[in-house]
Amino acid sequence: MLEITVDHGVTLQKDGKVILLDPTRMPKRAPSVIIVSHGHSDHFSLKVLKAYPDVPKIMSRATHEIIDPNKKLRNIVYVEHGETIEVAGIEFSAYNAGHIIGSLQFSFNFDGKDFVFTGDFNLEKRLILKPAQILKGDVLIVDATYGSPRYVFPKRSDLYREIVAVAKRFFEEGSPIIFKGRRIGTAQELVALMNASVDVLPLVEEVVARHNSVYEMHGEWLGMYAYWNGQPPDMPLPIIAGLNSRSGGKIPKCICTGWVKGKLAFPLSSHADYDQIFRYIKESNASLVIPFCGFRKELADAVSRELGIEISYTDKTRI
Repeated sequence: MLEITVDHGVTLQKDGKVILLDPTRMPKRAPSVIIVSHGHSDHFSLKVLKAYPDVPKIMSRATHEIIDPNKKLRNIVYVEHGETIEVAGIEFSAYNAGHIIGSLQFSFNFDGKDFVFTGDFNLEKRLILKPAQILKGDVLIVDATYGSPRYVFPKRSDLYREIVAVAKRFFEEGSPIIFKGRRIGTAQELVALMNASVDVLPLVEEVVARHNSVYEMHGEWLGMYAYWNGQPPDMPLPIIAGLNSRSGGKIPKCICTGWVKGKLAFPLSSHADYDQIFRYIKESNASLVIPFCGFRKELADAVSRELGIEISYTDKTRI
């Protein structure tokens, strides 16, 4: 019997073969292969990756550059969108996930069943990155970060318009404004948005700029920007900083993340919202759905009730 475990990552195991997906803690069994879907720190652990130097680790080049810039990890197997590779006797096909640079979804056949692992994904057209495509399979292992009906985001075009309006209002008042977003993902979208929408050069916090360079190396042009030294600029400019940035003092700040909404807070996220997750499940043709993070039970209740699809939100599923 094939066992699927959701516990700080996802583990699939059968007859001694173990597939480890996005591990953030040491697994109970040594893996045959490890997959890292993207470079956000809640989807990998360097400790785990270093603990298995001889185990193949599948990821995109951009993901490797983000998580291991000094290239100390061993046995990295690169794969990009549209490619299929065979590792540990299993064929893995990779597809764009539309989340951050280098983010991938994976499909593979294991124990006679077609699996889809979405990682974090986004189906919406944005200023940067191509949206994910919906993959079809028997078993769908799906991100449920925003898997609650409470998290339905406005249209991207509406969010863009409102964010730009805030920037221009502060400029008219002679004030700069700091837009804070996740330093890999939302921050790059904000840089592109300011370049496309205002007539002044955006300033970018150093940690954001480092990740901008990975986007640009892989063909995502964000536009022009200058480095921000953390001090108030001499003129009204947009400043792009990480969510956890403490720089800027009394400069007005606008927060951009899916967890907030308000006068100076917009639910701009690189994740899929509830409607996108629900749509993915509905169109995937999966007979079994396994959410691996976020609002797993809320999503399971809604999917069971509205779609009649089997969905397991427990930590262990046997099929």
